[in-house]
Amino acid sequence: MKYVRLGKTGLQVSRICLGTMTFGWLLDQSEAESIVKRAIDLGVNFFDTANVYSRGRSEEILGSALRDYRNDTIIATKVFFPMSRKPNDSGLARFHVSKQLSRSLERLQTNRIDLYLIHRFDLEASVENVLRTLNIAINQGKILHIGASTMYGWQFMKSLWIADKLGLEAFQVMQCNYNLLYREEEREMLPLCKDQNIGVVIWSPLGRGALSGSYSRNHKSTSKRAEGDKELLDYWYLRPQDFDIIERVQEVAAQKGVKPAQVALSWLLTKDAVTSPIIGVTKMSHLEEAVESVEVKLSNSDAKYLEELYQPRFLIGHYSGKAELGDPQD
Repeated sequence: MKYVRLGKTGLQVSRICLGTMTFGWLLDQSEAESIVKRAIDLGVNFFDTANVYSRGRSEEILGSALRDYRNDTIIATKVFFPMSRKPNDSGLARFHVSKQLSRSLERLQTNRIDLYLIHRFDLEASVENVLRTLNIAINQGKILHIGASTMYGWQFMKSLWIADKLGLEAFQVMQCNYNLLYREEEREMLPLCKDQNIGVVIWSPLGRGALSGSYSRNHKSTSKRAEGDKELLDYWYLRPQDFDIIERVQEVAAQKGVKPAQVALSWLLTKDAVTSPIIGVTKMSHLEEAVESVEVKLSNSDAKYLEELYQPRFLIGHYSGKAELGDPQD
């Protein structure tokens, strides 16, 4: 495993981050804990979850799995999406964030969150109030660093400016959707993060399995997640032009004797702005192949060949209205 600094935090994190959205959903506790243990054996020290994943069950499972490794691991979790249909049980109001932070700490069986992220930009809460709320928790020792996920470049820059103006701890990490099938963050967010030395953690690095070869042009899949994801996948990653890129990934993989997913991950790891992609797994082999991808080498001509068919598209995954139960896709 290789390690890299996470922005300006000073933390060294593994190039592969293990995502846990499948914990408590597609993987039971025993399966999930086996994967976490194997990840640690392979050198992974960076783990991502969220309060909303399986309505807290993912955090519970991860907390149990990391109980004996807590001082050697970096845990990221998130807040924003609804935890119930009750009023004030979603968003970034201080009332909700404070409550959810306490519950995340309890579920994760820890006294601190190493990286606490806002899962989306809240249009109904002021940036100043959100930052002050998070800074209170930092001062209390409940959070070490803060980050954000999936927003417009101007929103993120505004938050950095306000933090600087008020003398507050700023967001140190951006978690965003980026892969060979969706590269819109190259326009503003990635250059912004590189300029400001912000750590960049990637969700959906394999296009929810599209880049791993799980889907054919007729959309038949071997993925355990395909059934519930069909509408979203068709729009995000399974358009006809996407398969032109997917087939190039498969071609390069065949030439190098590796898996398509490893080519897609290796491409991400060539990007200067990228710290770590988050890998969601349902099988042990998914984890092992992801870790092996750190050693896969792509030439400049390989990268150009993989990139040249991409066509700009509308931004996807950003929050632009009232969050509903079941919204998060990362």
